[in-house]
Amino acid sequence: MLINKLFPVLLLMAGVLAGCETDVNLPEPEHTPRIALRYLLSDVAPAQQSEAMQAFNQLYVSHSQRMFDARQLQGRSDATVEILDANGTVVERFRQATNKQWQTYPRPRYEPGYYEPTMNFAAQPGQTYTLRGRLPGFETVESQLTLPARPQIERATYTQRPPGDYGQPRGRLSLVLTDPAATADYYVVIGKLYDTQGRLYGDLMTEDTNTEFGNVGETFALSSLYNDYYSSLAPYPDTNVNGRQFTLSSNVVSSNSYGGSNVPVPAYLELQVLNLTADAYKFYQSRQRYQDTEDNPFAEPAPLYSNIRNGYGFFGGMSGTIYRIQL
Repeated sequence: MLINKLFPVLLLMAGVLAGCETDVNLPEPEHTPRIALRYLLSDVAPAQQSEAMQAFNQLYVSHSQRMFDARQLQGRSDATVEILDANGTVVERFRQATNKQWQTYPRPRYEPGYYEPTMNFAAQPGQTYTLRGRLPGFETVESQLTLPARPQIERATYTQRPPGDYGQPRGRLSLVLTDPAATADYYVVIGKLYDTQGRLYGDLMTEDTNTEFGNVGETFALSSLYNDYYSSLAPYPDTNVNGRQFTLSSNVVSSNSYGGSNVPVPAYLELQVLNLTADAYKFYQSRQRYQDTEDNPFAEPAPLYSNIRNGYGFFGGMSGTIYRIQL
């Protein structure tokens, strides 16, 4: 039979192939090194921001590298970065960050690549700004944005609930906002408790939630700047509420507990409601997707969003409103 005649030949071929090693040389894609940076512009001057917010907004500058380059990528300390207004006037310049004694965490960083502002500039909602960055031997990069309007808070209420198992203050938070019809808005809500002396008592967190990045429909979660800078964000896009008044409600709990006679009792709740630019929202969303696919060989590609012309990274903006509730 034919199969019997072919079997020795097939067996011989299998043995030959088993002893062979195949090397496949993949061509490395062409790569032009470009500046990579990120910065979040605020309507609050840096000197008036909390240390956590300064760290979240901090300018970072590096550069791209070849795909097969296995070296650890380092930040660049020789960058020149400026912010210009619509008239072309420089309103902010940056310098390499210095090591300072910060009191809280997260705190601004001072390793190579991290920068601090020098002109204490506060951007104005509705105004257009351009970021321009330079590095020796690299093409100049630029990006432009219009700072969004400050969130319009109509009212907010906090109803206390029985304390948690360890005495943590718990409650029901309800926030009513009016959304402008002409723009796409992305809201971030941060809650903090303070004592009668104005000292931070603890952060307010959404209770019993498993919200992924962002909020949709009726879900709502508070954001935090004290965990991972990206996965702790829970922006609420105005997709389903554009141009009308809407309510955000959630059960919340404090990160601190009463525990002991020396621990102060919280006196008031401070809500910081931020409105992000669309580019900031898209970048943080893509950053979260990138983290979610890490070490998963079957995941779809999750490229980072970029709005930097001739480079990589993002230039985003945010405007905020503060609302206090006496407890």
